[in-house]
Formats: sequence, structure tokens, C-alpha cells
Amino acid sequence: MKKFFLVGGGTGGHCIPIGVLYSEIIKKNECYILTDERGLKYFKDISVKKKILIKNLINKQGKISNLINFPYIFIQSIHYYLKLRPDFVVGFGGYFTVPIIIAGWLMRFKIFLHEGNAIIGKANKFLLNITKDLLTSFENTFIPGIKININNKLVGLPIRINKEDKVLNNDSSNDFVICIIGGSQGAQSLSVNIAESIKRVQDNSKKRIIVFHQCRSEDLESLQAYYKTHNINNDVRVFFDEMAQVLSKSNLVISRSGSSTVNEIIYYCIPSILIPYPHASDNHQYYNAKNLNTPECTKIISNNSVNLENIHNSINEIINDNEKVNLIKNRLKAKRISNPSKNIIDYIESH
Repeated sequence: MKKFFLVGGGTGGHCIPIGVLYSEIIKKNECYILTDERGLKYFKDISVKKKILIKNLINKQGKISNLINFPYIFIQSIHYYLKLRPDFVVGFGGYFTVPIIIAGWLMRFKIFLHEGNAIIGKANKFLLNITKDLLTSFENTFIPGIKININNKLVGLPIRINKEDKVLNNDSSNDFVICIIGGSQGAQSLSVNIAESIKRVQDNSKKRIIVFHQCRSEDLESLQAYYKTHNINNDVRVFFDEMAQVLSKSNLVISRSGSSTVNEIIYYCIPSILIPYPHASDNHQYYNAKNLNTPECTKIISNNSVNLENIHNSINEIINDNEKVNLIKNRLKAKRISNPSKNIIDYIESH
């Protein structure tokens, strides 16, 4: 039995894949998750004994805070390396991983990096100076303008999978389920334009629109009231624990284009409208979305082009064209990467 350290914190983009991979690893091996305060909420179902909270001196984001936190995180990680002696350490990107991965490398543990986005992030880019084993989610992962010599292994991204056959009441061909994934990166104007577009679509469609809308907490009550006023079947929340179940029954996804969302769209073969977050590092959300746009499996709308007309027309293109929907589904099915968690474990254990 081998022992794994999975390292990542902060956002769902880093933490959700860790949780999925953890569930696969513990079937045959031992595993610990090293995360921060922000990451803990993504691991609620995992045993407290298997979660290691690495604390920050300053709980703020920024260069000065990072510099101050670096030695504190570094020292804490050395303690856990000495105590638990992992066979493998896997970093999932983000500044939080840097001092922990460096400490593991200095102590001669086997280090691997996983990159979730189509562009290699700043943390992983830096850490490639100490390890060349990079596991990627997209076939054409790169650093803009730089040619690098690495052992780039395409493994895919561990995602949430719905194992139940039927979860939502979407058995009728007259139902059209729209999943909107906003959250912290979903600006109010974005939510408003999407909600108003859906209302316009329903007014002119014979189908019954069902909306699952993940939004910012500030927008929760106003969106619930809007959908109720216009008699749109809805479930609006700040976070869906059962997102995999929602996606498995969705006919359309409208979202930012984080790596987890894009890979879930591929897995569930769902037509989508993607609005890349304009402030994402190195514009990586655009390149994530571009992986779907190359075979014309999604509609990409830039953030400053979002308006009522644009969203409305894009929804109508899907809801009224079954031939196009089937074409998209078949193309997405061809892009699927089978069992990313197993791919990661197999690669690591063979090196």
C-alpha cells in the first residue's frame, strides 16, 4: 500500500479534482489532502484524519502576503513530511502548493504536478524548474511564447460523476434544462442578462424551461424572485453539492470556462455557452473554452459582448436545432478521456 499527498487549496478548480482523485486512491492506497482554510469546504465528506490544514499567517491574497506566508507553510509541510513519509506528492497548482512542493522536493520525495487548465499556471510554471513530470487535462496545454522540455502526460481531469440513472424530473421531451454556473466569478450583469434571456426564450417556446442557477450570494434572492414572477421552474443556489446530477440531466450549460466545468461539459456531452472570465490569469479560461470551440462544440461569448440579444439568440440556436445538438454530443463524446483518476494513479505508480 502506497501513501499519497494531494496538495491544493483555494478554489474549486484546484480542490474538486483532488476530492475525486482521493476517492479513487483510497480504494487501494492511503491518501492525505493538504489544503488551506478556503479549500476545506470542498472536502466536507472526507475524514478529518485525512485532511491536513496548512495555515496561513495572513489570510489575504497578494504578493506581500504570499512572501510572508511562504516560510510558515514551508515549515508546517516539513513536519507532515517527516511524520507521514508519503511515497508520492501531487500538486494541483496555485501559489499555496509552491512551498509544500519545494519542501517535498528538497526532502527527496517523488513529486508530480497536475495542470487543470489549457495554459500552465504561474505556480506550476515555476515548479517545472524542479520536476519535469506534468500531468495535463487538455491535449494542447502550453505556456504562451515559451517552448519547454517536460514530460507532458495527458491524463484528463478528475470530475464529479453522477452514478444514478435518474435524479431530476426531466423525462419529458418537452422539458429543456438549463444549468447556469456563476458563483464568485458570475457578475450581477451576467446573471441578469441570462435570466432575462431565458424568460424571452420561454415566452416564445413550446418547451418547458427548467433552470438550475448557481449564483453569487448577493444575487440569490433577486434571481429567485425573478424566476418565480415569470413562472420559470427554477432551483437557484449559491452552491450545488450535487452538480454532477444536475449536469447529467441538462440540455444546455451557460457558464464561465474553468477547467472543471469544461471537462464536465465534455464528459456529459452538453451543448454550452461559455463566457470566459476576463481577469483569469493568462486568459486561461478563453483557452479552456477554445478546446471546445475548435470542433464547434460551444458558443464562446466574450465578457464585454454579453447582452440580452446575444444570450437569447445563442440559447435559441440549441433549443430549436436537434440536428446541431446531436452533432455536438457526438463530437464531445469523441473528446472524452476515460477515467482520469485511474490514469493519474497508474502514471504515478509506474514512475
